[in-house]
Amino acid sequence: MHHVKRVGASFSLAVCLALILSPVAGAWGEDGHRYINRVAAEHLPEDMPAFFRQAGARLSFLGPEPDRWRDGKELYKALGEVNSPDHFIDIDKPENFEALPNDRYLYADWLRAQGKDPKAIGFLPYSILEGFQKVEVLFRMWREPQHEAERDQIELNIVYYAGVLGHYVADGSQPLHASIHYNGWTTSSNPQLFTREPLHGRFESEYVKANIKPEDFTGLVKTATRLQDPFGDIVKYLIDSCNHAPELYRMEKVARWDASNRNAESKKFVTERLAAGSQMLANLWYSAWIGSANTKAEGR
Repeated sequence: MHHVKRVGASFSLAVCLALILSPVAGAWGEDGHRYINRVAAEHLPEDMPAFFRQAGARLSFLGPEPDRWRDGKELYKALGEVNSPDHFIDIDKPENFEALPNDRYLYADWLRAQGKDPKAIGFLPYSILEGFQKVEVLFRMWREPQHEAERDQIELNIVYYAGVLGHYVADGSQPLHASIHYNGWTTSSNPQLFTREPLHGRFESEYVKANIKPEDFTGLVKTATRLQDPFGDIVKYLIDSCNHAPELYRMEKVARWDASNRNAESKKFVTERLAAGSQMLANLWYSAWIGSANTKAEGR
């Protein structure tokens, strides 16, 4: 869950305080992040390296890794400050985010030109893109290591960075990580009377922990395929996730998002979002592997 950045003038003080004091969590919580990485690892083609296809347990462990960097015992704010904006993007209108530069610094300049704070809007497209490129570079090194004895270390690095990439991809499948309405409906326009009460943690952590297992959504994921335009597909994926946010709020009116929710439609919604995360992650892993065979620079 990313921190509160702005609250409309129509909010009451009580709602503001509730937003500010709500607990920090990562999308899908510990369990969901592990599940998404694990299921993605179960849907890799046979032509991926065996060491990677056999790394499911380690990839699953690494799913929550960036949330472990939120350690409140650290003396300095540096790690938390640089880490937090990488977990979300606050999309107001999808059409405003359909033509992003493929460089986080150009993106930051673009936002500032609109009077927006990049740290407040979030960098999720870039944490995914940059993570994907790290894995692709490492696969390229693995194919032709400078020193054969270092291949084992390269394999460890690939699994680590691929697992961490999974965290941000999973964040992107959680609609509240891709919408301005990330913890209660934020705009003054609210014709469907969606709740302004915090629901982020209830949805992604409490509900998932109590109701979801990997077996519930692994059947919705297909064998990974190569993405022809990785950054374009990343942006499309995040916009699609944002478009699911109103549905999430509509479902809150039928069955509250919490551990006691046993509504069948609620479970279908969550399993489909988790499956979308695993599918995108498996596709990115596979695309990094296939793309690593290309030694020519590409204008991504």
